[in-house]
Amino acid sequence: MKSVYPIAVYFDLENIDSKLNLSKLMESIMLEANSADDFEQDGVSPIFAIKMACGNTNAIAKFRNQLGDLNFEIREAVHVANKKNRADLILSLEAFESLYQKSPDVSHYVFITSDTDFTVVMDKLHKYGKKVWLVTRKEDAEKSVFTSCSDKILSIEDYFGEKQPKNEDKLLQFICSQGFSKTDGQKMVNVLESFEKDQWIFSSLFGTKLHSIAKDFSYKGKTLNSQGKFLAKLKEKKIIDIKKEDKQEWFKIV
Repeated sequence: MKSVYPIAVYFDLENIDSKLNLSKLMESIMLEANSADDFEQDGVSPIFAIKMACGNTNAIAKFRNQLGDLNFEIREAVHVANKKNRADLILSLEAFESLYQKSPDVSHYVFITSDTDFTVVMDKLHKYGKKVWLVTRKEDAEKSVFTSCSDKILSIEDYFGEKQPKNEDKLLQFICSQGFSKTDGQKMVNVLESFEKDQWIFSSLFGTKLHSIAKDFSYKGKTLNSQGKFLAKLKEKKIIDIKKEDKQEWFKIV
């Protein structure tokens, strides 16, 4: 039976640019989670157990469709005296409350914000042995107030819009030429791009990551109708290298 590691995501709608592609970010968080040391053992599966977004009416409107598509719980925070933003207080209390409720027993907390007020609860979660990740602006990513209470920091600008680098476009075109849909092909590209170059990886991790973001993915009916054939083709194209040791197959991006 698989062990489940619940992940909680708290999205501060009032401090994030509306250009954010939330689906792309959530997919990246899942891929990062599947690469984390905590999840590299067999039979362990990270899942999004809590997804909560908070902000005023205008902030909610900018992201409403994306939030709905990803089944986020939306909490409205009406501004009070002097238009004070209360989203940070509401989300911080929700995160801290989950500590003692333990239903689910959250392993990793992810905060999407550029508001330093969140560092209070982030630091407290750290003290209780929780992993804390932050998604924030590049200009804020090196602030000691954030780095001192975060295990991982992602730059929000990396998840703006849909534009892909040219090398990813070529890889996507190749994958689609093998009978995969553009949607599945893009997810396969994203998985490959999530691995560091020149680092040997268990081949099985490719499938684990892929199925974590594409639950219904299948090789059935494709020209390359198995993961082994797909990876072999990537090696032929000099996209990856493959080796076998102790009856285990490994690959690395080249």
